[in-house]
Amino acid sequence: MDAELEFAIQPNTTGKQLFDQVVKTIGLREVWFFGLQYVDSKGYSTWLKLNKKVTQQDVRKENPLQFKFRAKFFSRRCF
Repeated sequence: MDAELEFAIQPNTTGKQLFDQVVKTIGLREVWFFGLQYVDSKGYSTWLKLNKKVTQQDVRKENPLQFKFRAKFFSRRCF
């Protein structure tokens, strides 16, 4: 799936709240393999911390803020 989704967030929205919106929208149940990544102010790709407010993280100040939905872990077992 290659798509762009847009969500409105509030100043107190946490990373978990944003992540939950994304996985609910795409219908994903096995969420532990995935996360949201952003480019920080120094240009590095960084994982969004779920327990912190989005606005308190070092997300590059763009309008709109941009995140990428990525796989975080790969299973050793392939079927």
